[in-house]
Amino acid sequence: MDHEEQKRIQHLFDRYYAGRATPAEEEELMLYVRSGRYDEAVERAMKRNWLEPADQAPLFDALQSESMLGAILASGRARGYRTMGIWTRYAAAAAVLVLVAGLWLLRKASEKPAAVANREIQDVAPGRNRALLTLADGQGIELDRVGSGLVARQGNTEITKQQDGLVVYNNRPSETATAGLNKISTPRGGQYKVQLPDGSKVWLNASSSIRFPSVFPASERRVEITGEAYFEVTKDPARPFTVRFNGSEVQVLGTSFNVMAYPDERISKTTLVEGSVSIRNKGAHATLRPGQQAALLPGGRIETAFTTVEEAVAWKEGMFYFKNAGVKEVMRQLARWYDVEVSYRGEVPVRQFTGRVSRNVNLSEVVGMLRYAGVNCSVANNTIEVGQ
Repeated sequence: MDHEEQKRIQHLFDRYYAGRATPAEEEELMLYVRSGRYDEAVERAMKRNWLEPADQAPLFDALQSESMLGAILASGRARGYRTMGIWTRYAAAAAVLVLVAGLWLLRKASEKPAAVANREIQDVAPGRNRALLTLADGQGIELDRVGSGLVARQGNTEITKQQDGLVVYNNRPSETATAGLNKISTPRGGQYKVQLPDGSKVWLNASSSIRFPSVFPASERRVEITGEAYFEVTKDPARPFTVRFNGSEVQVLGTSFNVMAYPDERISKTTLVEGSVSIRNKGAHATLRPGQQAALLPGGRIETAFTTVEEAVAWKEGMFYFKNAGVKEVMRQLARWYDVEVSYRGEVPVRQFTGRVSRNVNLSEVVGMLRYAGVNCSVANNTIEVGQ
């Protein structure tokens, strides 16, 4: 290894640790790690960033540093590292088991002999744009089965499918317009986007629904959701926008926020991206600032804290985002998106995962990643089996 290569590895590692590496630079670094020809330089870079005292506070908190360390360790193991000693020394520095699962790791985790893969992992395709529109008269329309164009008319409201995954409500001005309640629901393994009659946009995650009038009245805009939805609300000071879920309400004028209120999740969460929202739950009340999240706890209490907004809205951008997530939390998200069941045999493995995983990969790749991280799991008969 020449001096320039050594400098390059250190440069890439420094940018990676500082969070400034581009995707191309991250992949270049992992290629160095996986090649097996640059062990000394890689170890020196790891030691510099993780084990030697620093003159200033690190740019990342401990969890993020551990996540990045997990990625380096995983990349080394992915090629069958012949000198595992240095990796286990650095692994000891991590307080929890973590994993940053970029696509490079997914690909490496899935590189198994065909016979093993076929025996242990049955494949399931990721979710897609699927939703059922239920009109006020009870008529149901499967939006993924109709072509673009006019879908239905309700009084002065035209409902059109403009592209795959997007349905739009348009109102023609009328003093006699009457409203009927509509509902758009996504199944497990589905997602969809709707533009409401006032121009507000809503993204629905898997196994979610939204109910709303085909025409909003002059005094208010009120919708009700289940599951998870991301909102971009059109400003209209004369008509406050209210979202109801699980007996709670979020009130806004114009803003962007995410609501997660699945019935199988113990805590409902509202995360504010921009603007301002007011949350009411029984007798509790809270107002959020951008970057804050409100957790609605059993009993009606509301706890607020600043959070990583990307974690809450990553699903909208086609990513799973795990932060210190346990096995059951990961499995609940996989079950909803891949439309599978989860079966636990014996004790649930104690693991924690941090990082991002594309939602556009087949289930076999995610299961391969989990197995690689030490979770004994497989897929059979549309079920993820976890444990012995």
